[in-house]
Amino acid sequence: MCRRIFNSYIKKRLFQAYKRQLRTVTIITLPEAKSIGILWNPADEESIETYESLRKILTERDIKSFGIAYINSKREKETLSTVSNSWFMNSSNVSFFGRPKSGEGLQFVQQEFDILIDLSLAKSIALQYLLIYSVARFKVGWKGLEPNMYDLEIDVTANPRCSFLMEQIVHYLEKLNENN
Repeated sequence: MCRRIFNSYIKKRLFQAYKRQLRTVTIITLPEAKSIGILWNPADEESIETYESLRKILTERDIKSFGIAYINSKREKETLSTVSNSWFMNSSNVSFFGRPKSGEGLQFVQQEFDILIDLSLAKSIALQYLLIYSVARFKVGWKGLEPNMYDLEIDVTANPRCSFLMEQIVHYLEKLNENN
């Protein structure tokens, strides 16, 4: 119960930090993108395959992509070592408030991506921290129960699967501003 109250408090603080930001949002379509950051969480059964599938789609379009996932343990990191171009964070290198303490999380948040795609259906505080503080120009993710922190939200409540979210994100990023 204390953990749930603490997480609720941290999420409120993160949302307040998000609202205070003075970002200029630039709508970027998939054909215009040169670099994409991907937040993902291997808690979903098909998330690894979905992450790799998205990377393949982006590679075929000559778009540089890089991902980061929040995992539960160092042991899980060894299991996921075959996943290409992804960094991993766990509780040992993330503060109680979700802020990366060292290494890969800090590097990821400073990367200047054209688009940041959040494929995580299970929201961790660490990934939300990266989402909020990322310097990406356009942020896309799923519309959940929590307040909007994306520039483009995709509603997948009818089919809450990581692969469906990825398909919808690719579809909408291709169709944005198609008539202009």
